[in-house]
Amino acid sequence: MSKKNIIKIAGIIIFLLIIYYLINYYFPIFISYLPKSSEMYKYIVFLEPYILKIIEGIIVIIAGLFIIRTIKKIIYNQFLRKSEKSTTNIVNYIIDIIFYLIIILIILSIFNINITNIILAGSIGGIIIGLAVQTIAQNILSGFLVTSSKTIKPNDAVSISSWIWGNPIIGKVEKISLLFTEVLTIYGNIVKIPNSAFLGNSIFQKLKDYNERIIYPLQVTVNADVDGNKLIDNVINILKNKRNNYEYNIIFSTKNGSTNVFNVIIKTSDINNLTNIIDEINKAFDQAYWEIKNK
Repeated sequence: MSKKNIIKIAGIIIFLLIIYYLINYYFPIFISYLPKSSEMYKYIVFLEPYILKIIEGIIVIIAGLFIIRTIKKIIYNQFLRKSEKSTTNIVNYIIDIIFYLIIILIILSIFNINITNIILAGSIGGIIIGLAVQTIAQNILSGFLVTSSKTIKPNDAVSISSWIWGNPIIGKVEKISLLFTEVLTIYGNIVKIPNSAFLGNSIFQKLKDYNERIIYPLQVTVNADVDGNKLIDNVINILKNKRNNYEYNIIFSTKNGSTNVFNVIIKTSDINNLTNIIDEINKAFDQAYWEIKNK
């Protein structure tokens, strides 16, 4: 924390303490000028302790809000300036929860409310609530870790596969929020993925190389009753006649009993073209297979 920020916080606290002192000093003097037989005097004398406590509470709220704002600004300038907006939102959310809770406890103590029992009850309730919102907390923490480490950010092309939802989700990251990450898939629909999926039950990979090209590994399975190498040659010849706006490399991956497995490494500059490319390559394999099969 810089000296300027320390002076700023100290200055506002001193200013509020001076206001409190002046009110505490002059309020009894103001009351003394009121006619003691008047109804106003009786009401003000009765309410005097509460009025002062309310003023104390207001001062605590003002000072607390200022301190929260200053702490957020310091953390942003020191640690989050180059971070994603979603990371900043998560950090601000955590700061708000902690410091607003502190402000509430201070105000309760001002009004002589026993906060020991509240803290004890809050601890028990916190355990119960914690178990209930464990998944939510896990998503929030995962979202913070994912964004702060820059594992993922908006506009990233990604592929996420998991046993939970079956087929891989392929697309572009649109938004990262506290609980979910929105991905615009190559099929045009928006999918909301829990942030915990990136650190738990999934395999996650970015699809961009250092040249910002989309690299996608497509697996194609073909019956093994045709020669694999000849099939590759035929596929290449078929694709030569297409107006390709992408690069590809075909690898004869494995021979598994009655099937041959090929990996096609696709390289393209636009993820929106990926569905058309996959469709074109799959059709090329199908055409090449039947051309050989029917000879």
